[in-house]
Amino acid sequence: MTIQTPKILVVDDEPDLELLIRQKFRKEIKEGRYNFEFANNGVNALEKINADNQIELVLTDINMPEMDGLTLLSKIKEMNNPLLHSVIVSAYGDIFNIRTAMNGGAFDFVIKPIDLKDLEITITKALDNLETFKKALRSRDELIAVRKELEEARALQLSMLPESIPQTNDLEIAVYMDTASEVGGDYYDFSIKKDGSLNIAIGDATGHGMKAGIMVSIMKALFISDSVDIDINEFFESSNHTIKSLQLGRMMMAFAMLNYKENQIRFINSGMPPLMIFNNSSKKVEEISINNMPLGAMRSAEYEVKELNVNKGDSILLLSDGLPEMQNVSGEMFGYGRIKELFETNISKSPEEIISILKSEGSHWSNRIDHDDDVTFVIIRIK
Repeated sequence: MTIQTPKILVVDDEPDLELLIRQKFRKEIKEGRYNFEFANNGVNALEKINADNQIELVLTDINMPEMDGLTLLSKIKEMNNPLLHSVIVSAYGDIFNIRTAMNGGAFDFVIKPIDLKDLEITITKALDNLETFKKALRSRDELIAVRKELEEARALQLSMLPESIPQTNDLEIAVYMDTASEVGGDYYDFSIKKDGSLNIAIGDATGHGMKAGIMVSIMKALFISDSVDIDINEFFESSNHTIKSLQLGRMMMAFAMLNYKENQIRFINSGMPPLMIFNNSSKKVEEISINNMPLGAMRSAEYEVKELNVNKGDSILLLSDGLPEMQNVSGEMFGYGRIKELFETNISKSPEEIISILKSEGSHWSNRIDHDDDVTFVIIRIK
Protein backbone atom coordinates (compact mmCIF):
# COMPACT_ATOMS: atom_id res chain seq x y z
CA MET A 1 0.00 0.00 0.00
CA THR A 2 1.39 3.41 -1.02
CA ILE A 3 1.74 5.85 1.88
CA GLN A 4 0.49 9.27 0.85
CA THR A 5 2.76 12.24 1.61
CA PRO A 6 0.97 14.71 3.92
CA LYS A 7 0.13 17.90 2.02
CA ILE A 8 0.50 21.12 4.03
CA LEU A 9 -0.81 24.50 2.84
CA VAL A 10 1.07 27.54 4.21
CA VAL A 11 -0.92 30.79 3.96
CA ASP A 12 1.08 33.99 4.46
CA ASP A 13 1.65 37.20 2.48
CA GLU A 14 5.35 37.31 3.37
CA PRO A 15 7.29 35.82 0.39
CA ASP A 16 10.35 35.09 2.53
CA LEU A 17 8.40 32.51 4.56
CA GLU A 18 8.17 30.09 1.62
CA LEU A 19 11.97 30.16 1.15
CA LEU A 20 12.47 29.73 4.89
CA ILE A 21 10.18 26.71 5.12
CA ARG A 22 11.57 25.03 2.01
CA GLN A 23 15.07 25.45 3.44
CA LYS A 24 14.15 24.19 6.90
CA PHE A 25 12.28 21.12 5.66
CA ARG A 26 14.37 20.40 2.56
CA LYS A 27 15.34 16.94 3.84
CA GLU A 28 11.75 16.01 4.69
CA ILE A 29 10.58 17.32 1.30
CA LYS A 30 13.27 15.38 -0.56
CA GLU A 31 12.42 12.19 1.34
CA GLY A 32 8.72 12.62 0.56
CA ARG A 33 7.71 13.06 4.20
CA TYR A 34 6.11 16.48 3.63
CA ASN A 35 4.59 18.20 0.61
CA PHE A 36 4.18 21.97 1.01
CA GLU A 37 1.83 24.25 -0.95
CA PHE A 38 1.75 28.04 -0.52
CA ALA A 39 -0.89 30.78 -0.78
CA ASN A 40 -0.51 34.52 -0.14
CA ASN A 41 -3.99 35.21 1.26
CA GLY A 42 -7.19 33.55 2.45
CA VAL A 43 -8.98 33.77 -0.90
CA ASN A 44 -6.11 32.05 -2.71
CA ALA A 45 -5.94 29.46 0.09
CA LEU A 46 -9.65 28.60 -0.22
CA GLU A 47 -9.25 28.12 -3.96
CA LYS A 48 -6.41 25.67 -3.37
CA ILE A 49 -8.30 23.80 -0.63
CA ASN A 50 -11.39 23.43 -2.81
CA ALA A 51 -9.29 22.27 -5.76
CA ASP A 52 -7.21 19.74 -3.80
CA ASN A 53 -8.83 17.40 -1.28
CA GLN A 54 -5.40 15.99 -0.39
CA ILE A 55 -4.53 19.04 1.71
CA GLU A 56 -4.52 17.88 5.33
CA LEU A 57 -3.02 20.78 7.26
CA VAL A 58 -3.40 24.55 6.83
CA LEU A 59 -0.81 26.80 8.49
CA THR A 60 -2.13 30.36 8.28
CA ASP A 61 -1.14 33.84 9.37
CA ILE A 62 -3.84 36.12 10.78
CA ASN A 63 -3.11 39.47 9.14
CA MET A 64 -3.36 39.17 5.34
CA PRO A 65 -4.95 41.15 2.49
CA GLU A 66 -8.29 40.19 0.87
CA MET A 67 -9.14 37.58 3.53
CA ASP A 68 -7.52 37.35 6.96
CA GLY A 69 -6.64 34.15 8.78
CA LEU A 70 -9.59 34.17 11.18
CA THR A 71 -12.05 34.47 8.30
CA LEU A 72 -10.23 31.64 6.53
CA LEU A 73 -10.58 29.51 9.67
CA SER A 74 -14.33 30.16 9.75
CA LYS A 75 -14.59 29.09 6.09
CA ILE A 76 -12.60 25.92 6.82
CA LYS A 77 -14.88 25.15 9.78
CA GLU A 78 -17.93 25.46 7.51
CA MET A 79 -16.47 22.68 5.34
CA ASN A 80 -16.97 20.30 8.28
CA ASN A 81 -14.00 18.20 7.18
CA PRO A 82 -12.52 16.33 10.17
CA LEU A 83 -9.49 15.38 8.06
CA LEU A 84 -8.42 19.00 7.57
CA HIS A 85 -6.53 20.55 10.50
CA SER A 86 -5.48 24.18 10.83
CA VAL A 87 -2.72 25.93 12.79
CA ILE A 88 -2.78 29.69 13.31
CA VAL A 89 0.31 31.95 13.31
CA SER A 90 -0.10 34.90 15.69
CA ALA A 91 1.99 37.69 17.15
CA TYR A 92 3.37 37.20 20.63
CA GLY A 93 0.89 38.31 23.29
CA ASP A 94 -2.10 38.41 20.91
CA ILE A 95 -4.22 36.31 23.28
CA PHE A 96 -7.54 37.54 21.87
CA ASN A 97 -6.82 36.35 18.32
CA ILE A 98 -5.32 33.09 19.58
CA ARG A 99 -8.43 32.34 21.66
CA THR A 100 -10.67 33.34 18.75
CA ALA A 101 -8.74 31.00 16.45
CA MET A 102 -8.82 28.07 18.88
CA ASN A 103 -12.55 28.55 19.47
CA GLY A 104 -12.96 28.74 15.70
CA GLY A 105 -11.54 25.28 15.18
CA ALA A 106 -7.77 25.73 15.01
CA PHE A 107 -5.86 22.66 16.18
CA ASP A 108 -2.91 24.66 17.57
CA PHE A 109 -1.02 27.94 17.21
CA VAL A 110 2.53 29.16 16.53
CA ILE A 111 3.93 32.47 17.80
CA LYS A 112 5.70 35.04 15.59
CA PRO A 113 8.55 35.42 15.00
CA ILE A 114 8.35 31.76 14.05
CA ASP A 115 10.65 29.38 15.88
CA LEU A 116 11.26 26.75 13.19
CA LYS A 117 11.90 24.02 15.76
CA ASP A 118 8.59 24.83 17.43
CA LEU A 119 6.93 24.87 14.01
CA GLU A 120 8.31 21.40 13.27
CA ILE A 121 6.98 20.06 16.58
CA THR A 122 3.56 21.62 15.94
CA ILE A 123 3.33 20.18 12.42
CA THR A 124 4.34 16.73 13.67
CA LYS A 125 1.77 16.88 16.46
CA ALA A 126 -1.00 17.98 14.08
CA LEU A 127 -0.22 15.26 11.52
CA ASP A 128 0.03 12.60 14.26
CA ASN A 129 -3.38 13.67 15.52
CA LEU A 130 -4.75 13.42 11.99
CA GLU A 131 -3.35 9.91 11.60
CA THR A 132 -4.95 8.85 14.88
CA PHE A 133 -8.25 10.27 13.67
CA LYS A 134 -7.93 8.43 10.35
CA LYS A 135 -7.39 5.16 12.21
CA ALA A 136 -10.47 5.87 14.31
CA LEU A 137 -12.49 6.52 11.15
CA ARG A 138 -11.22 3.27 9.60
CA SER A 139 -12.20 1.40 12.77
CA ARG A 140 -15.61 3.05 12.65
CA ASP A 141 -16.06 2.06 9.01
CA GLU A 142 -15.02 -1.50 9.82
CA LEU A 143 -17.49 -1.57 12.70
CA ILE A 144 -20.25 -0.28 10.43
CA ALA A 145 -19.39 -3.03 7.92
CA VAL A 146 -19.52 -5.67 10.66
CA ARG A 147 -22.85 -4.36 11.91
CA LYS A 148 -24.21 -4.41 8.38
CA GLU A 149 -23.08 -8.02 8.00
CA LEU A 150 -24.78 -8.94 11.28
CA GLU A 151 -27.99 -7.20 10.18
CA GLU A 152 -27.89 -9.09 6.89
CA ALA A 153 -27.21 -12.34 8.74
CA ARG A 154 -30.10 -11.71 11.11
CA ALA A 155 -32.42 -10.90 8.20
CA LEU A 156 -31.29 -14.07 6.44
CA GLN A 157 -31.80 -16.08 9.61
CA LEU A 158 -35.33 -14.76 10.12
CA SER A 159 -36.23 -15.33 6.47
CA MET A 160 -35.50 -19.02 6.95
CA LEU A 161 -38.23 -19.44 9.57
CA PRO A 162 -41.71 -20.76 8.70
CA GLU A 163 -44.38 -18.13 8.18
CA SER A 164 -46.94 -20.03 10.28
CA ILE A 165 -47.26 -22.90 12.76
CA PRO A 166 -49.08 -26.02 11.50
CA GLN A 167 -52.55 -26.39 12.98
CA THR A 168 -53.68 -29.92 13.80
CA ASN A 169 -56.63 -31.35 15.72
CA ASP A 170 -54.51 -33.27 18.22
CA LEU A 171 -51.57 -30.89 18.83
CA GLU A 172 -51.17 -27.43 20.34
CA ILE A 173 -47.85 -25.89 19.28
CA ALA A 174 -46.15 -22.69 20.46
CA VAL A 175 -42.82 -21.33 19.24
CA TYR A 176 -40.51 -18.55 20.35
CA MET A 177 -37.14 -17.35 19.07
CA ASP A 178 -35.20 -14.31 20.25
CA THR A 179 -32.18 -13.51 18.11
CA ALA A 180 -29.11 -12.34 19.96
CA SER A 181 -27.28 -9.07 19.42
CA GLU A 182 -24.77 -11.21 17.54
CA VAL A 183 -26.51 -13.72 15.30
CA GLY A 184 -26.11 -17.22 16.70
CA GLY A 185 -27.79 -19.31 14.03
CA ASP A 186 -30.87 -20.81 15.73
CA TYR A 187 -33.49 -22.30 13.43
CA TYR A 188 -36.81 -24.12 13.69
CA ASP A 189 -39.12 -25.55 11.07
CA PHE A 190 -42.09 -27.80 10.30
CA SER A 191 -43.04 -30.10 7.46
CA ILE A 192 -45.88 -32.53 6.83
CA LYS A 193 -44.82 -35.85 5.36
CA LYS A 194 -46.73 -37.66 2.64
CA ASP A 195 -48.03 -40.14 5.23
CA GLY A 196 -49.62 -37.24 7.15
CA SER A 197 -47.13 -37.23 10.01
CA LEU A 198 -45.65 -33.96 11.24
CA ASN A 199 -41.94 -33.15 11.39
CA ILE A 200 -40.87 -30.58 13.97
CA ALA A 201 -37.24 -29.46 13.83
CA ILE A 202 -34.95 -27.19 15.82
CA GLY A 203 -31.29 -26.41 15.13
CA ASP A 204 -28.32 -24.27 16.06
CA ALA A 205 -25.49 -23.53 13.61
CA THR A 206 -21.97 -23.27 14.97
CA GLY A 207 -20.36 -19.86 14.86
CA HIS A 208 -21.92 -16.43 14.50
CA GLY A 209 -22.79 -13.85 11.89
CA MET A 210 -23.00 -14.55 8.18
CA LYS A 211 -21.39 -18.01 8.48
CA ALA A 212 -24.17 -19.13 10.81
CA GLY A 213 -26.72 -17.66 8.41
CA ILE A 214 -25.22 -19.63 5.52
CA MET A 215 -25.41 -22.86 7.51
CA VAL A 216 -29.05 -22.20 8.39
CA SER A 217 -29.77 -21.60 4.68
CA ILE A 218 -28.21 -24.96 3.81
CA MET A 219 -30.22 -26.71 6.52
CA LYS A 220 -33.43 -25.03 5.39
CA ALA A 221 -32.86 -26.21 1.81
CA LEU A 222 -32.20 -29.78 2.96
CA PHE A 223 -35.26 -29.76 5.22
CA ILE A 224 -37.57 -28.49 2.48
CA SER A 225 -36.27 -30.87 -0.17
CA ASP A 226 -35.86 -34.09 1.84
CA SER A 227 -37.78 -34.17 5.13
CA VAL A 228 -41.15 -34.75 3.44
CA ASP A 229 -40.08 -37.77 1.41
CA ILE A 230 -37.61 -39.82 3.43
CA ASP A 231 -37.46 -41.44 6.84
CA ILE A 232 -36.11 -39.36 9.73
CA ASN A 233 -33.02 -41.53 10.10
CA GLU A 234 -32.26 -41.38 6.39
CA PHE A 235 -32.75 -37.60 6.47
CA PHE A 236 -30.06 -37.17 9.12
CA GLU A 237 -27.58 -39.43 7.35
CA SER A 238 -28.18 -37.72 4.00
CA SER A 239 -27.98 -34.20 5.49
CA ASN A 240 -24.77 -35.02 7.35
CA HIS A 241 -23.16 -36.36 4.18
CA THR A 242 -24.21 -33.26 2.19
CA ILE A 243 -22.95 -30.76 4.77
CA LYS A 244 -19.66 -32.60 5.21
CA SER A 245 -19.19 -32.81 1.43
CA LEU A 246 -19.48 -29.02 1.15
CA GLN A 247 -16.13 -28.78 2.98
CA LEU A 248 -17.19 -25.96 5.27
CA GLY A 249 -14.33 -26.52 7.68
CA ARG A 250 -15.43 -26.45 11.30
CA MET A 251 -18.94 -25.25 10.47
CA MET A 252 -21.54 -27.71 11.74
CA MET A 253 -25.25 -27.83 12.52
CA ALA A 254 -26.64 -29.11 15.80
CA PHE A 255 -30.08 -30.37 14.87
CA ALA A 256 -32.99 -32.22 16.44
CA MET A 257 -36.11 -33.48 14.69
CA LEU A 258 -39.27 -35.02 16.02
CA ASN A 259 -41.75 -36.91 13.86
CA TYR A 260 -45.26 -37.19 15.29
CA LYS A 261 -48.07 -39.46 14.13
CA GLU A 262 -51.02 -40.87 16.06
CA ASN A 263 -49.59 -40.52 19.58
CA GLN A 264 -46.19 -41.84 18.63
CA ILE A 265 -43.01 -39.83 18.24
CA ARG A 266 -39.73 -40.73 16.63
CA PHE A 267 -36.90 -38.45 17.67
CA ILE A 268 -33.26 -37.86 16.65
CA ASN A 269 -30.95 -35.39 18.34
CA SER A 270 -27.55 -34.47 16.91
CA GLY A 271 -25.91 -32.08 19.32
CA MET A 272 -28.95 -30.17 20.62
CA PRO A 273 -30.03 -29.98 24.30
CA PRO A 274 -32.09 -32.89 25.69
CA LEU A 275 -35.74 -33.14 24.76
CA MET A 276 -38.04 -32.74 27.78
CA ILE A 277 -41.34 -34.62 27.98
CA PHE A 278 -43.96 -34.05 30.66
CA ASN A 279 -45.83 -37.30 31.28
CA ASN A 280 -49.39 -36.43 32.24
CA SER A 281 -49.84 -39.76 34.05
CA SER A 282 -46.75 -39.54 36.29
CA LYS A 283 -46.84 -35.72 36.44
CA LYS A 284 -43.08 -35.73 35.94
CA VAL A 285 -40.70 -34.34 33.31
CA GLU A 286 -38.31 -36.78 31.68
CA GLU A 287 -35.18 -35.68 29.83
CA ILE A 288 -34.40 -37.62 26.65
CA SER A 289 -30.70 -37.38 25.79
CA ILE A 290 -29.11 -38.85 22.67
CA ASN A 291 -25.38 -38.57 22.07
CA ASN A 292 -25.26 -38.10 18.31
CA MET A 293 -22.67 -35.82 16.70
CA PRO A 294 -23.78 -32.54 15.02
CA LEU A 295 -24.41 -32.65 11.29
CA GLY A 296 -21.19 -32.10 9.37
CA ALA A 297 -18.92 -33.26 12.20
CA MET A 298 -18.03 -36.58 10.57
CA ARG A 299 -18.28 -37.82 7.00
CA SER A 300 -19.98 -41.05 8.02
CA ALA A 301 -22.23 -41.21 11.07
CA GLU A 302 -25.10 -43.29 12.39
CA TYR A 303 -27.95 -41.63 14.23
CA GLU A 304 -29.78 -43.24 17.11
CA VAL A 305 -33.57 -42.93 16.94
CA LYS A 306 -35.79 -42.80 20.04
CA GLU A 307 -39.38 -44.01 19.71
CA LEU A 308 -41.88 -43.02 22.38
CA ASN A 309 -45.62 -43.21 22.90
CA VAL A 310 -47.34 -40.03 24.05
CA ASN A 311 -50.84 -39.52 25.37
CA LYS A 312 -53.39 -36.78 25.86
CA GLY A 313 -52.06 -34.10 28.19
CA ASP A 314 -48.40 -34.91 27.59
CA SER A 315 -46.18 -31.96 26.65
CA ILE A 316 -42.85 -31.80 24.83
CA LEU A 317 -40.21 -29.07 25.07
CA LEU A 318 -37.53 -28.61 22.41
CA LEU A 319 -35.00 -25.85 23.00
CA SER A 320 -31.65 -24.43 21.95
CA ASP A 321 -28.82 -23.85 24.42
CA GLY A 322 -29.46 -20.10 24.59
CA LEU A 323 -31.47 -20.12 27.84
CA PRO A 324 -29.64 -22.90 29.73
CA GLU A 325 -26.28 -21.26 29.01
CA MET A 326 -27.49 -17.73 29.74
CA GLN A 327 -25.40 -16.18 32.53
CA ASN A 328 -26.34 -13.85 35.35
CA VAL A 329 -24.16 -11.00 36.62
CA SER A 330 -22.13 -13.51 38.67
CA GLY A 331 -21.38 -15.65 35.62
CA GLU A 332 -23.67 -18.48 36.75
CA MET A 333 -25.58 -20.29 34.00
CA PHE A 334 -29.37 -20.60 34.09
CA GLY A 335 -29.03 -24.36 33.66
CA TYR A 336 -31.30 -27.19 32.55
CA GLY A 337 -32.52 -27.91 36.09
CA ARG A 338 -34.31 -24.57 36.34
CA ILE A 339 -35.89 -25.06 32.92
CA LYS A 340 -37.11 -28.54 33.89
CA GLU A 341 -38.59 -27.21 37.15
CA LEU A 342 -40.32 -24.28 35.41
CA PHE A 343 -41.69 -26.59 32.73
CA GLU A 344 -43.08 -29.01 35.30
CA THR A 345 -44.55 -26.51 37.78
CA ASN A 346 -46.31 -24.50 35.06
CA ILE A 347 -47.58 -27.40 32.99
CA SER A 348 -51.22 -26.52 33.71
CA LYS A 349 -50.76 -23.41 31.61
CA SER A 350 -50.91 -23.26 27.81
CA PRO A 351 -47.74 -23.70 25.71
CA GLU A 352 -47.80 -19.96 24.92
CA GLU A 353 -48.02 -19.11 28.63
CA ILE A 354 -45.18 -21.50 29.51
CA ILE A 355 -42.98 -19.84 26.89
CA SER A 356 -43.82 -16.42 28.35
CA ILE A 357 -42.70 -17.66 31.78
CA LEU A 358 -39.43 -19.04 30.39
CA LYS A 359 -38.80 -15.74 28.61
CA SER A 360 -39.52 -13.72 31.75
CA GLU A 361 -37.32 -15.89 33.97
CA GLY A 362 -34.47 -15.68 31.46
CA SER A 363 -34.76 -11.89 31.24
CA HIS A 364 -34.75 -11.60 35.04
CA TRP A 365 -31.78 -13.98 35.31
CA SER A 366 -29.64 -12.01 32.86
CA ASN A 367 -30.72 -8.69 34.38
CA ARG A 368 -32.06 -7.80 30.91
CA ILE A 369 -28.54 -7.57 29.51
CA ASP A 370 -28.24 -8.40 25.80
CA HIS A 371 -27.34 -12.06 25.44
CA ASP A 372 -24.77 -13.38 22.97
CA ASP A 373 -26.72 -16.42 21.74
CA ASP A 374 -30.18 -17.00 20.32
CA VAL A 375 -32.93 -18.34 22.58
CA THR A 376 -35.43 -20.73 21.00
CA PHE A 377 -38.29 -22.88 22.38
CA VAL A 378 -40.82 -25.17 20.74
CA ILE A 379 -43.54 -26.59 23.01
CA ILE A 380 -45.96 -29.27 21.78
CA ARG A 381 -48.99 -30.42 23.78
CA ILE A 382 -50.95 -33.54 22.94
CA LYS A 383 -54.64 -32.67 23.00
